[in-house]
Amino acid sequence: MSLNERIAAGIDVSKAKLDVFHGSLQQHKAFEHSPAGIAELIVWLLENDPTVLVVLEASGGYEMDVWHALCDAKTPAARINPKRARDFARALGLLAKTDKIDARVLALFGATLSIEPDQPKEKALQEMEAWLTRRQQLVEMRVAEQNRQRQAPKAVQKRIDLHLRQLQREIDRIDDYLTEQIQQHPAWNEKLALLDNLKGVGANTRAWLIAALPELGQLNRRQIAALVGLAPMAHESGIYKGRRRIYGGRSAVRTALFLATLSAVRHDPRMKDFYQHLVQAGKPKKVALVAAMRKLLTIINAVFRSGEPYRVLVAD
Repeated sequence: MSLNERIAAGIDVSKAKLDVFHGSLQQHKAFEHSPAGIAELIVWLLENDPTVLVVLEASGGYEMDVWHALCDAKTPAARINPKRARDFARALGLLAKTDKIDARVLALFGATLSIEPDQPKEKALQEMEAWLTRRQQLVEMRVAEQNRQRQAPKAVQKRIDLHLRQLQREIDRIDDYLTEQIQQHPAWNEKLALLDNLKGVGANTRAWLIAALPELGQLNRRQIAALVGLAPMAHESGIYKGRRRIYGGRSAVRTALFLATLSAVRHDPRMKDFYQHLVQAGKPKKVALVAAMRKLLTIINAVFRSGEPYRVLVAD
């Protein structure tokens, strides 16, 4: 298996070690997954080819320290979805899976496909996203406890109720903290103020938009829909024309938009008219709701792109 003219290096990241395959050297090498091991890895990469594209999988956060170190060292690095790498390996007929094979597949992936290096978000956005993820976990715990409470004996219900109050207090603390953080960043606050007249887009959705979708206002409507996973994908073959479906994208942002859209189609006149028109035209409610999600995202993207408040866009 030979690499194309474009040279890349693949790193398979695990908790204990970093397995690397360098395309130009056709060489495997393993490093300890520690600050010292990461520093040794970067020195090795820079000594052999400082311009090599390094490809890693987004592996549940284990890769973040390596990725940040590579970016700090000005080494081009790209994080990719593990499913893409696995599908690529299957397409090559590589069904076996080991750390060495995975590193080699990532190098070949980077050499074969047109992928660009990316950069970590600023630390403030990373921290906000971490708090939003924690909030989401607490909400899920709260729902689970509420479900348990219904079937528990009274004595147990009291303890569950105590835990529910504790969870709610922690959720409230996170909400207060996120509000404070947004207020302390004038650029974020100014951007979100443009959405004040858009009903349904509450504090939690706004925080997700800032933390997890910094591309808002920089892409066109098709690009931003595809990025979030709200672009309908065709499913056709010959004379068969299947129903288009949304797929992939940033699930956390999509969930926040879903909840915002449920409120927007009831309380925002423009969104309500759009949704009801689709339903009256015979669209299933679920399809109409997804279309409304895409419409809401398009509106927010247009507002951020123009710098004009939502009410001005509506008046136009």
